[in-house]
Amino acid sequence: MNIKENQDLELIKDIYDLHIKGFEGLDFKVIDKEKYELTYNPVINDCFCNFVSKFDVKDKQEFNQIISEAANDFGKLNKATTIYLIPFMKELYNNKDKYFGSDKYDLVSTEAWQVYRDFSNLDNLNTSCELNVILELATDMEKYADCVMSCYQTDDENDPYGDLDDGYRQGYMNYKNVHNDIKCEFYYIKVDDQIVGTTQSVYNDKIYGIYSLAIKEEYRNKGIGKEVLKQQLQMCKAKRINIAYLQTELGFYPYKMYKKIGFEDLCIVYYYVKK
Repeated sequence: MNIKENQDLELIKDIYDLHIKGFEGLDFKVIDKEKYELTYNPVINDCFCNFVSKFDVKDKQEFNQIISEAANDFGKLNKATTIYLIPFMKELYNNKDKYFGSDKYDLVSTEAWQVYRDFSNLDNLNTSCELNVILELATDMEKYADCVMSCYQTDDENDPYGDLDDGYRQGYMNYKNVHNDIKCEFYYIKVDDQIVGTTQSVYNDKIYGIYSLAIKEEYRNKGIGKEVLKQQLQMCKAKRINIAYLQTELGFYPYKMYKKIGFEDLCIVYYYVKK
């Protein structure tokens, strides 16, 4: 493994830690077990909120033991057993076919982690948006939660989060700051004083995460999303943070849009559900 690969792996670990800490403020529970980490949400059932991760193994026997223990934990919670497979889980990641045969596991999501590093060209980024887009910090989290759900629950099969579990509403409504070393900010996206979407920032002194960027259906394809990303990247630059990141599912339209703006793939991660 070369120097860049080592650096990227350390960055992936740092992003994962920031990601999980951000989850905790939204009613997620994180349990550190002896050999793995279990993350779950009491009122949301999708794989993105209930998974075992942050572990590696030396062989299949050890893998089966960990999964058996995790499945017992998830069974008590009435949750499916999902493995969130990330590159720092080296043995598992490099030998996916060996551990995640289709007879025992379903691959339910493939996700790209993308990073933005070239802030020197940010001011020249053309978003092609002719609207006056403003980000307004949200303070009423119940109102914000309702807005998030109205953006995501579109029933559109081409929308990566079109069937968002209603339990997310509770997480946003109950948000609380859990960790002193990170900050979460929630924004309304406004055009002509009308709320047209939402976005969120989760960051520490090294990494700036962009989450939950959603535009109401009738306002899509107008360049608003790109303009929002540009403004959030400008916020990141103003805070003197050198790396911004986001996560997006492969196969959906946001993935290509982010790359056009200048985000680059850092890694691909996988969600496997035990049958």
